Amino acid sequence: MQLQLMKPMIALEAGEVVSLDDAQGTRILARSGTVWVTEEGEGRDHIVGPGDALIVARPGRTVVQALRSAWISLTQSLVAANDPAPPGLVPPTPGEACDEARARLPYY
Repeated sequence: MQLQLMKPMIALEAGEVVSLDDAQGTRILARSGTVWVTEEGEGRDHIVGPGDALIVARPGRTVVQALRSAWISLTQSLVAANDPAPPGLVPPTPGEACDEARARLPYY
């Protein structure tokens, strides 16, 4: 899916549906309201509430339905935030993060 706008916003009334074809990597952000999202070939569906986001993880058709009136935005994402642990992107533990920050500080 190629998005032509910087940050497209879509208003959906309760029950209204939008279908996205080949939207893998697209970030769906619920700016207000609540939407139900299902991806082709995925066994689980997702509920995305106000302020929550979901990254489409699969190719094929993705269906977004408003459970109540909603505003959603669609943007491209490099990494699927709902992937369990993308390789090489596992966040450091708090101790590791402190050690990294300390290593960058000049020694006095």
